[in-house]
Amino acid sequence: MTKTLFFTFALLLLPYTAWANEANQPLAIDKTQSYLKFSGVQNKKTAFTGQFERFSPEIIFNSDDMVASFIRVEVELASVNSNNKKRDDNLKNSNWFDVENTPKALFESSSITPLEDGAYKVLGDLTIRTIKKPLELIMTISRTENIITLQGAVQLNRLDFDLGLGAWKNPNWVKHEVDVEYKVVGTLTQ
Repeated sequence: MTKTLFFTFALLLLPYTAWANEANQPLAIDKTQSYLKFSGVQNKKTAFTGQFERFSPEIIFNSDDMVASFIRVEVELASVNSNNKKRDDNLKNSNWFDVENTPKALFESSSITPLEDGAYKVLGDLTIRTIKKPLELIMTISRTENIITLQGAVQLNRLDFDLGLGAWKNPNWVKHEVDVEYKVVGTLTQ
């Protein structure tokens, strides 16, 4: 009877133990299900969307040891794709991302704090064009078997990172606020 109770208790705890043990390894990212999208408004009326086709998340998430958990994402800015070649070429030039001199953007978390209902507050720094700014993200982190999904959205002011210099600073050309939506799907590794 004692062995049966112990075995039952151990089986009930197994998913939580596996979460804690496996989570200290970086997630194996599924790039086919992950995305980093953005949207904005041009000429006061024309909405546009785009995405970065190449970005590299490194994520360690351990719900039992939030201090050891972190998120680091490098974005290859030249991979911008808004389905408009002229706009994409402009975004790569020196008035915008300046990919020749600053080919990557970087987000690095400094803390991850659980809220409620699978939501987490992630504090960190976002660096674009060598300008580093603090950033707060509210994201959901969920688990289905050994798959972890992180997703959320944030609004950035492009002028905080000198995106859109010269005449492009005028919000009549491109609105200052840019909405960013992200989803990262990864598998716990052993």
